[in-house]
Amino acid sequence: MDVTAATAAPTPTATPDLRLTPEDWQEWPILPELSPAMQVVFEQGQAMGRDPHVFSVLGDCQSAPTYFLAMYDEDRYTLTEDQEALQKTIDWYAGSFAHRSVTVENGLNAASALNPLWAMTHEDCESNETPVACEIRLSNPSLILVSLGTNWLPSASYEDYLNYLNLIVDIILEQGVIPVLSTKADNGEGDYNRNLAMAQVAYDRQLPLWNFWAAVKDLPNYGLDKDRQNAYLNYKGWDIRNLSGLELLDTLRRQLNLES
Repeated sequence: MDVTAATAAPTPTATPDLRLTPEDWQEWPILPELSPAMQVVFEQGQAMGRDPHVFSVLGDCQSAPTYFLAMYDEDRYTLTEDQEALQKTIDWYAGSFAHRSVTVENGLNAASALNPLWAMTHEDCESNETPVACEIRLSNPSLILVSLGTNWLPSASYEDYLNYLNLIVDIILEQGVIPVLSTKADNGEGDYNRNLAMAQVAYDRQLPLWNFWAAVKDLPNYGLDKDRQNAYLNYKGWDIRNLSGLELLDTLRRQLNLES
């Protein structure tokens, strides 16, 4: 009797994770590549009615439109020949650059972004509504740029900061909005653990990370004003922040296949 040996099914090979680890965040690129998971979030958001032409900002006074991005809504910019393609992104997100988000306040940090008391000064926010939830409801963004860390006390817990970041991300993702995290230029905590936390959450949740620290690392004093406690950007730092922020929005728009 002939016996034919069964051919064993091949064992699937796990796809190796080739991403740089959070501990290597200083080597991460300035501009991120969107993960398939975020493409899905965007599609879910579109089904929920999120506006693909709108982004919001979450951060402290250094995220206020007076300093950050408003120039592109107020015709206070000049693009070089190599930068002319960025005009499509300026046109696409027109109106968002000068918008003052509910989630931008002097002194805002990862905890206060979730505290309804910080939304009470905005008459359109509902009772017991967090700043994050209020901003999403009022502005209906498809992206939120999250730029935090400077106002988190150096002595405060890294773990607490990580937990608050994850809670913020939970709320944003549940609403079909892509959270775009950001590193910061300053190192008030002494060991850059706030940037490490941003990278950790981005890594764990497959979120885009704008590595702003890498954009200014070659500037003297990281583009920080020595006369202002090394916590605020100087003029050169602001020039790079505004251009790099526009380039960030441009690369995200193109990866989402959004065309005017």
